[in-house]
Amino acid sequence: MIKINKTIIVISIFLTSLVLSSCQEEQGRILNYKKGVYLGKKDDNLTKEQVYKLKMHTSRQRSN
Repeated sequence: MIKINKTIIVISIFLTSLVLSSCQEEQGRILNYKKGVYLGKKDDNLTKEQVYKLKMHTSRQRSN
């Protein structure tokens, strides 16, 4: 009898934690999509230094 009660308690704790952990999965996520439109937050503009570093980085990757 005690073993059955412990098993039920363990299973109910596991199921409760599973249900509560999945509650926040959909929060903050875009659920309504529009074809061809990016609905996420806008990117920040790059500084001139960041653009220069990216150009230098990509120029080193060319095999020509």
